[in-house]
Amino acid sequence: MENNITKSKCNFLERFFWYMSEDRFLKGASLARIGLGLLILYNYTVLYFQKDVLFSPQGILGENLYTIDFTLYALSSSQFYFEFLYHAGIIFAILFTLGYKGRIVSVINYIFTFSFIQVAFLMTDGGDNLMYLLLFYLLFANTTAYYSLDSLKSKVNKNYSNYFQKIKSTFHNFAVLACIIQVCILYFISGLYQIMGEMWSNGTALYYIMQADVFSNPNFSSIALSNETLMVLITYASVVIKLAFPFLIINKITKYIAVMSVVLFHIGIGIFMGLITFSLTMIVAELLFFTDKEYNAVSRYTKKLRDFIKNRKTTHEVATNENVSVQANAITVLYDGWCPMCIKSVTNLKKLDTFNAISFQSFRNPEVLKIYNIDIERLEKRMHSFDKKRKPKEGIDAFIQIMQRMPLLWLCLPILYTAKFLGFGQRLYDFIASKRNIVPVGQCTDNCSVDYYSYSNKFKDE
Repeated sequence: MENNITKSKCNFLERFFWYMSEDRFLKGASLARIGLGLLILYNYTVLYFQKDVLFSPQGILGENLYTIDFTLYALSSSQFYFEFLYHAGIIFAILFTLGYKGRIVSVINYIFTFSFIQVAFLMTDGGDNLMYLLLFYLLFANTTAYYSLDSLKSKVNKNYSNYFQKIKSTFHNFAVLACIIQVCILYFISGLYQIMGEMWSNGTALYYIMQADVFSNPNFSSIALSNETLMVLITYASVVIKLAFPFLIINKITKYIAVMSVVLFHIGIGIFMGLITFSLTMIVAELLFFTDKEYNAVSRYTKKLRDFIKNRKTTHEVATNENVSVQANAITVLYDGWCPMCIKSVTNLKKLDTFNAISFQSFRNPEVLKIYNIDIERLEKRMHSFDKKRKPKEGIDAFIQIMQRMPLLWLCLPILYTAKFLGFGQRLYDFIASKRNIVPVGQCTDNCSVDYYSYSNKFKDE
């Protein structure tokens, strides 16, 4: 028994170190480099014309500048020295963002950025604490494998052995893992502190926070404060997602939900509370949670969507210039002609069908049922669509097929694809469909009558 346990532990460790010895998070680290680099440049440039007042030896810090530890700015009182450091920091931040000489520039950029954060403590909003931690961990990662000047250079034959390459990959993956663990600790500890606070427990914390001028955007905070129920729900939701975040990212499906939730949460913080750099730093950190395989899947999906849009644009141009129809991609949609909500939806969709590529027909028409030979109980539960080959799509898939043929609704396609991918799209469709009113089945009161043939004739040609 003990031998089996020992063997299973060894197998787990072997698989773990094998996993960590292969390149896994190159694209995420490269995107994080760009995001952090742009944030550093933002911090340098947004206060560029006030730098002398805020950060120089002759500024508001005065003699207190020289009491700050671990900053290059405290080494000299010369104005020329201050200007040199500030502009050198901008230059190396640009090189870091572009991914030039990654190993060397990342170290120099870290020193300049850390020094700047130390003297800019009066202007920071909390995002700087996570920023220099991430920058430190990423010193040991390969952040220039993609989207960088280093990656554009011609491939040179390297004399690195396979063993040395595995060591580099292991350092890289552990560096990214350290960033992920750091973010998880941040969320979890923050959630623990929140549940210990009385205002977070009774759901009023965000309301009182946004009453403070420091943590509110006067242009938008009034909108949020006007809805007390929403404020309470967001307060509780922020605690739940923070505590659950480290556990949700373990599963591939729940990871998307967790990351999407915190991204939306920080977008709200940036807009309504004005903590721009804090929110953006937290969002950039989320880029590290996805492997290259997952980024490649997104890239393939984006390419398919781009090709689809390109093909639709070409089809539209042909139809416009040469007066050629697009019926090759036409579909027939069967909907419930006894459902007022369905009738109204179809009426609105017809207005958006600029290509005339969709034929709407009520399955309450007996002739339609004969043509498509499909069980009416299935049709009553879900809308169905058929292409030229009579291949059926139902529910959320039929709705996606409709939107693919309506350019004005293409922005909704990523949401529908995501809902379908996460598995709740069809269930949400079924829930909405179950709430619709059908006339006359089960919805008539006294003296209610429906002329079936008037409904059939109304939609006979649709």
